[in-house]
Amino acid sequence: MRKSRTLAITALASLLLGATPLMAQPAVQPAETDVVVFPGRGAVEVLSYPAKFVSADVETRLAVFEGANGKRWSVVIPVGVADLGALKNSENVVVRILPSVVTGLGKAQQGTPGEIIEQVAVNEGLPGLPDGYGLVSVTMTTIFVGVDKASGTVTFEGLGGKPHTVQAFDAKVLEDLQKVEPGDLAQVTYLQGISVISAP
Repeated sequence: MRKSRTLAITALASLLLGATPLMAQPAVQPAETDVVVFPGRGAVEVLSYPAKFVSADVETRLAVFEGANGKRWSVVIPVGVADLGALKNSENVVVRILPSVVTGLGKAQQGTPGEIIEQVAVNEGLPGLPDGYGLVSVTMTTIFVGVDKASGTVTFEGLGGKPHTVQAFDAKVLEDLQKVEPGDLAQVTYLQGISVISAP
């Protein structure tokens, strides 16, 4: 997949690797869910997270939000999704996450479940993305909750501690999926749609 990166990877890596070891994202519970139907791919659950905007690096597009439980978490916001420079500290927003397609996976030899390894904004890979969303490729360490080799899906714990089920379509990913089992510590890369809107 051809990636058009909207952030400086070196700067992002320094942000993500600044702490040793990397810290896992805290559990942030979605307030509500919705469903988006993609042509040829079926229904995908959208998770909505009410939050307060804390800060953002405008160059790398890495934004920090604080959930209702007071815990903070970070996510890359693609260009066009939100004007990070216009957001005010403690402004109430809703972050909507749309996990959808797994693009790489395999067993991990080490790492902490929930640990975000890389987030990169991309321009393609998920036809039919709703208006207002941008696309991010996320690589993380996780534990597979479920593996359905027949349908080509894996389920893992994502942001908020909620299980995400994502579909594999690429032949290499489908082949790799045959080698993993539920309970495996794994590294998974998947595409997620994301939007940020002002809280009602």
